[in-house]
Amino acid sequence: MTFQRILSLAVVTVALSGCVEKSLSTVSANYQFSNAAGLGTQNAGLYEPGSAFLWNIGAKKLEFLDTLDLTPTTPGGVAAGDVTSTNVAEMGLTGLPSDLLGDEGLVKASIGAKSQFVAKGARREDYRDTITALGRYVEGLIAQGNDPDLILHPRDDNFRVVIVRSVVRAEDASLFLGGTDSSDPNKIVGVSVNLPGREAASFKVRLGTNTSCGQSGGSNGKAPPCFFNTLVLDPHYVEGNPRMQFRVGIPFPEGDLPDAFRSLR
Repeated sequence: MTFQRILSLAVVTVALSGCVEKSLSTVSANYQFSNAAGLGTQNAGLYEPGSAFLWNIGAKKLEFLDTLDLTPTTPGGVAAGDVTSTNVAEMGLTGLPSDLLGDEGLVKASIGAKSQFVAKGARREDYRDTITALGRYVEGLIAQGNDPDLILHPRDDNFRVVIVRSVVRAEDASLFLGGTDSSDPNKIVGVSVNLPGREAASFKVRLGTNTSCGQSGGSNGKAPPCFFNTLVLDPHYVEGNPRMQFRVGIPFPEGDLPDAFRSLR
């Protein structure tokens, strides 16, 4: 089902919580590490470029490894001005009424279509030489007397290495749901979803998590990394080569990665 088809089947109407009946069910939406189109993954952990993680795909868990020293493609980054995402996907959703459990994907898509992140004073920073940096990381493990095979599991197809390869820094980044500033974790917004062939379902959405980001950084004077993009690599060995290799472009369950990042917190 195309995204346009989803939106044609489900319409979300958003109102302030003061206009919502108190008897309605309350759903919790977690926008931390959600995917904001045009910006990247919301960076609730404020992970810097080069942050590396081990992803256990089967267990849907991430483990922080280290921060690698990557090479910037453009030192200082590129100013992007004020950037607004066109859609938000892969937010966490809990407490959905039982009659909507089978339509969770449709509800998420509908809410996401009414969601926006706005990054003010944005600056994009892209980095390269990720595989070279990973090679240095493996060499460092060996020099410290550690076995990289036991840490990165190159012979187990359930494991991937995830690296933050680019970030969007911002002076201020806020979440809006239905045009309402929803960065405050205590914000509650009323939502009504029209499903095909059924009566409209209404419920309250509690944001529940803090997604605000901004203000100047530490001694380096940089704004915080409010969004990031990742590179996912497959650690493996090639027959006849004793050095661990890292492949790009290997299939992985991309939709599971936001939940895996949320498992870190």
